[in-house]
Amino acid sequence: MSTQDNTGVPAVGRVLLGRTDELAQLESKADLAVAGHGQAVLLRGPSGIGKTQLLRTAEQRFAARGMRVLRADCAEVSSGSGYAGVRALFEGIDQAMVHGPARWARAALTPAADGDVPSGGYAVLHGLYWLVVGLSSEQPLALIVDDAHWCDNSTLRWLDFLLRRADSLRLLVVVAQRSGIEGGELLTQLTTHECCTTLEVRPLGADDVVDLIAAGLDEVPAPSFAARCNDVSGGNPLLLYRLLGELRRNGVQPDAQSAELVQEMGRNVLAASVVAALAKQPEYVTEVARAAALVGTGRPHLVAALCRVPVRSVITALHLLVRCDVLDADRHDFVHDQVRTTILAGISEEELHATRARAARLLSDEGEPAETVAGHLLLTPVDEPWMPPVLRDAATSANRRGSAEAAIGYLQRALGSKWLDVDTRTRLQIDLAGLLAQVDPASALPTLREVLGRVSDPRERTTVAALFARAAQPVYSSQEAVELLVEVIDQLDAAIGPNPGPADQELRMLAEGTLLMSATDECSTLPLATARARMLPDPPGHTGAEMLTLSLMAMLSAFEGGSVETVLRRARTVMETPDVPMDGLTLLSASLAFEMAGDIDSALAGLERTLAETRRRAEPVMHVMALGFRAVLQRRRGELAEAAADAQTAADVAGQELPGLLLTLPQIAQAGVFADLGQPDRAMELLDQVVRPRYEEFGWEWYNYALVRAKVMRQLGDAAGALEMLRRCERSIDDAGITNPMYVLWWPEAVDILVELGRREEAAALVARMSEDVRRQWPIPKADGLIALVTGLVAEDPKDAVAPLTAAVERLEGCGAVPDRIRAGHRLGQALLRAGDVKQARQVLRATMDVATRSGERAELAEVGKLVVEAGGRVRKHIDSPMDALTGSERRVIAMAAEGLSNRAIAETLFVALRTVEVHLTSSYRKLGVSGRAELTAMLRAER
Repeated sequence: MSTQDNTGVPAVGRVLLGRTDELAQLESKADLAVAGHGQAVLLRGPSGIGKTQLLRTAEQRFAARGMRVLRADCAEVSSGSGYAGVRALFEGIDQAMVHGPARWARAALTPAADGDVPSGGYAVLHGLYWLVVGLSSEQPLALIVDDAHWCDNSTLRWLDFLLRRADSLRLLVVVAQRSGIEGGELLTQLTTHECCTTLEVRPLGADDVVDLIAAGLDEVPAPSFAARCNDVSGGNPLLLYRLLGELRRNGVQPDAQSAELVQEMGRNVLAASVVAALAKQPEYVTEVARAAALVGTGRPHLVAALCRVPVRSVITALHLLVRCDVLDADRHDFVHDQVRTTILAGISEEELHATRARAARLLSDEGEPAETVAGHLLLTPVDEPWMPPVLRDAATSANRRGSAEAAIGYLQRALGSKWLDVDTRTRLQIDLAGLLAQVDPASALPTLREVLGRVSDPRERTTVAALFARAAQPVYSSQEAVELLVEVIDQLDAAIGPNPGPADQELRMLAEGTLLMSATDECSTLPLATARARMLPDPPGHTGAEMLTLSLMAMLSAFEGGSVETVLRRARTVMETPDVPMDGLTLLSASLAFEMAGDIDSALAGLERTLAETRRRAEPVMHVMALGFRAVLQRRRGELAEAAADAQTAADVAGQELPGLLLTLPQIAQAGVFADLGQPDRAMELLDQVVRPRYEEFGWEWYNYALVRAKVMRQLGDAAGALEMLRRCERSIDDAGITNPMYVLWWPEAVDILVELGRREEAAALVARMSEDVRRQWPIPKADGLIALVTGLVAEDPKDAVAPLTAAVERLEGCGAVPDRIRAGHRLGQALLRAGDVKQARQVLRATMDVATRSGERAELAEVGKLVVEAGGRVRKHIDSPMDALTGSERRVIAMAAEGLSNRAIAETLFVALRTVEVHLTSSYRKLGVSGRAELTAMLRAER
């Protein structure tokens, strides 16, 4: 009989079973991938239908097209592992490729390697994406994953992540799945991508069946014989091949008279052929086959130990298994996984589980990695004392890889053991809750509540409570966390006394910082946060926990109108200490403190550092928050082009990297920009998309939302509705115990609306109250300018308004508050005009128009222009620039392109996928009427 390949099909079948149609479709997809249009194929079919053989042939065709082909063969024993498929794909890749943003891929590939530890699972997905970008930029890339129904979830999640960003990559992903086995939601998710095609591998045609019979039985079959073989095998190459083997061993001729024998011998042909082949061998050969099915054929001494057969006999048995078509010719593996399954089906389920447990113990004693051993343990319910420590080590390893879900699986298996004492069970539950907090925070809380109900040691309770708070924040349960932290800190203080050692001091600081973080999350708990921050001494700032606490103290002190100098000192300590690792929240809080203290330059510098750090560590949530916050500050400085760019980039990153996550700041920032540009309809459309549970109970973001919505409502003619929105801000701020009137600037707009509505006395009373609060609590230059502005707004006599509004223009311009300076200039020109000083009015209004034009503040610009005409002046016609048609992100991308940055460098800098940059560039070229970078650079120089 012909020599077989690793599918169990004769070598002659490689030609005969060419699968012309399926192969043509794969080649077509490869051609698109080589041309730079990322593609994917889900190859489906029953076991033995020839998927693997088709893939082997396709690999040769892909390589002939100049593609680099990487392949992973998944196995049941590694299905619960973390990134097992990824490691198989990239085994042997030059480590020089794993640099820059791709360096986070090292965690999945070699978790014990030195270097940065990923801050979460996203960083690893991000790193693997950039590894593929690097590889595919050198050479078109084909990634092939066979037996994907056993692929680990981490690898499948990454493939989904990759395909969402694959549009412009020279990449083809082919995933082969056995039909009849549930592939899971993640595997199904791959088919939802536009670039993915599902390809069903069909049964053999009648002519192919005839050819295979002729090759296997050395004679052209009778039509009835061939038809019966086709019916019995269902056109499945593996079953047909095993059937032909049985027919040949029994001397059956392929004539019409033997057709009925085919029907009889075809029953359970695979199992029958394997059993018949082994029955002719010594009994120990079957034992070796079963052991090899569990631990592989590569190490005969392990097989020998598992089946209790001498090593020499094992080697002999392996040769015999090759001769009876159980192992492939190289003794590397079984001829087909169904053959392996058939061999294991020959023992009882109880015996199989016991043997798996023994195999796992042997592998553990052999020094195999904990994850390898744990893969076997996940497939058996056998419970022995040595297993939980191995499973916990496997969880630690998987978590270092960035695969929290694999680690969760190992710990859940360990927690099912009866051999755990109370302390060990508690530690495992804490570990499990910490992992759940990364992927499903709500599910972590019940486990942590159970642990807290059992643990009495104050130090351990403090650690668990801090973890509880981290898990509670994303699911809006911070109030429960605050109450818990107050309780455990009191217990900790009683235990450690007035002079705690260094370890206890650090634990105490961790707890206090976590309490402040949780308490600032909701308006209802903010008064407690400000009260506790007021009582704390400044921490020295030697650790990340101390820096977080100091940063939050700076912010909270600003909220209650404490000393400006104290706020600035604390924020500068955070920003000017480069050697202490800090998370995004620490840097963001310090930046907000700077902004409230009037030091916008330091706030922006802090945000730039935050963006650099979150980009370096691949932390998209904090990156989006920092971009959104910077867009808000840039609006306040009148830098609308930069604000638009940041807001759009934040939206790009959130939509692309964090689908489904409720991040509202990008939309708020974008809506604010549209309002400033005089496009209230577009702004309101964005604001109406902002949906978040209990939104008004969460301070800073909702306050910014309310301010933008009030401005848009007023632009759309609903001044009364805008005023009510601002009053809601006032009530919320009062309830939260925020006494600094500069935290949320609702009142300048409210004064203006009240005057517009003819409620001048009410407006004057509000001005008097806010003036007193500002001068008493927060006398920074911008505050003085705003008080001067609102004082001028409520003056009944235009002549009385001139002096305060003139002062407002000077002070607001001096502190960079451009939108407020534009409003002050607008109202000053209006007052001068009504007071009869037409010449001075024209001068003030034209200067204001210049400021508004540079800023891009179109909403107020139109109104100021009308006053210029009323004052007898002429308004210079605005000449639209082609640049006006560009979005904020397009402006930023073309500016970086004109500086000579490659598309990849731009994508890395902006934290977006390569495709996003290419889309922005293509759109910009079309809008600007240029054909490439050279023309683009020339146009931008001319614009300057």
